[in-house]
Amino acid sequence: MRKVIIILLIFTFGISLAQDKNLYNIQIPDSLLNIPSLSNAINKALIKSPLLKSADIETTIKEFKLKSVRKEWLGNLGIESFYKYGSIDNINIQNIDDINQVTNAKTTGNRYSLGFYIKMPFLSFLTQKNKNNIAKRELEKSVYERQMIQNEIRKLVIQQFNEYQLNKQLIAVKNRAYIASQMQVEKANRDYKNGNLTIYELAKVTEASTKAETSYITAKINFRISYLLLMELIGEPIFVQNSSE
Repeated sequence: MRKVIIILLIFTFGISLAQDKNLYNIQIPDSLLNIPSLSNAINKALIKSPLLKSADIETTIKEFKLKSVRKEWLGNLGIESFYKYGSIDNINIQNIDDINQVTNAKTTGNRYSLGFYIKMPFLSFLTQKNKNNIAKRELEKSVYERQMIQNEIRKLVIQQFNEYQLNKQLIAVKNRAYIASQMQVEKANRDYKNGNLTIYELAKVTEASTKAETSYITAKINFRISYLLLMELIGEPIFVQNSSE
């Protein structure tokens, strides 16, 4: 039974190899190679990041809040005015020879007064100062949080950019390993036909080649994924050609 399984494995592998000759060559669409430089990628990610835009809005809100708190004390200031029209009693006191003479006269006219006042209890003054400090610290915290988000975005872009470059290089490495394994399979098939190799030895060579092929295919898939993630991170449109690779 084991011999039958091994023979079927060799036969199946031969069919898959015949159907996918393109695996011998590295085929990477130009769209997957068209990426910005690392510095440009970082700038694009910072400009298009929803997290940073949200942080900017939050900072603006805290700035308005601080301005509002600083102006709250103006509510304790005010202006009072008074206006009256009508009869006015005028009393005049004169001192003549140590004798006070009082005269009373009634006139009709306008009376107007304007005054300024401030009402702020001492405790309210201390409370206002604390409110100002709290609003100021909240604004500073918002600014620091934005910087933290900015740093994290830079780190993510750097990591994903290098992941992309690594996977691109791995494709070439895995391709060479796969080609070498195919050469070994071809040689093993000739030796097996000439009786110089047993079925078990041929199966071992075939299994090693299958692993090399799987590793090569995985490398290409990982490269494509790293490209898509990088483009998503920097907010660039994704153009991926459909291919049989």
